Amino acid sequence: MTGYIEDITFLNEKAIKFGNEKVEAILAPSLGSNLLSLKYKHKDIEVLRTPVSLEEYKKAPILYGMPILFPPNRIEGGQFTYKGTEYRFPVNERGKFNHIHGFLHDKPWQVCKKEVNGKEIVINTEFSSSEFDLKDSFPQDITVNMSLSLRAETLDIKLEITNKGIEPFPWGAGYHTVFNFPFGPGGKLEDCRISLPVNKHWELNERSLPTGAIHETADTMEIQNGFSLEGRLFDDLFGYDEERALENECILTDQEAGIHVIYHADQHFMFWVLFNQEGFVCPEPYTWVTNAPNLDLSAKLTGLRELRSGETVQLRTRLAIKDI
Repeated sequence: MTGYIEDITFLNEKAIKFGNEKVEAILAPSLGSNLLSLKYKHKDIEVLRTPVSLEEYKKAPILYGMPILFPPNRIEGGQFTYKGTEYRFPVNERGKFNHIHGFLHDKPWQVCKKEVNGKEIVINTEFSSSEFDLKDSFPQDITVNMSLSLRAETLDIKLEITNKGIEPFPWGAGYHTVFNFPFGPGGKLEDCRISLPVNKHWELNERSLPTGAIHETADTMEIQNGFSLEGRLFDDLFGYDEERALENECILTDQEAGIHVIYHADQHFMFWVLFNQEGFVCPEPYTWVTNAPNLDLSAKLTGLRELRSGETVQLRTRLAIKDI
């Protein structure tokens, strides 16, 4: 299966188109290293929500492709303190006075590697905080390296976060992955199902922040086996509180299109946010719960982790497109 890589212009930005006989994708390094297109060529189906113009994209960049979140979701008042160090982010959700979505998704990344190795295509990009004035928000020096590996209809994504500074910092990461749903043009939501590997529902307040109350999910078996989004809107936070007997993967199925997408996340991703609007759905894997550094809960419960000087953590996710 022959792979290919092309340098293209997309949304008036330099971008990378890569693919094989099964799948074609577009990555925009200058737009937060966002995977803005993932097309299943066999059925001419665009799996991800892709903007048609730069103007459309600029209206809501977080609602296209696969934005990288660091930190993920919301930070109350845009600030927290960890071991005496203050972290201050811009309050960009003004109606709720929160910071939302972090600082990686809207910064340019550098391209480190583009190569075809037999049946595998590898694209590697990197973000370095030293290239930006982030000291007021995130005073530690970090690098984040993303590696995309495409083989047949499966895309593996590895995110490496490295502490280049002296002091430890708390970290949380995630993806705001935006799928067309239904997948096919003219499809019906009644023909679609989504499943999540969760059994706990975190209660949120009017600012969409966790209250600390955690409940059993309603209809746990249904949410784990697949349910319809027809007539239902979500902006909900879920977790899983047992030794993981389930595969940590969300499965999106469109019977009319005849495909399903398996979205796998490794053991670091303890939480899933589900957000949907007409025509799309965002199953968002997170390593920490929303507003984790400000919650009066144990790190084991919230997923808050520390990265010490010189340490690197690797996070792995995978998207696989299959015929039903």
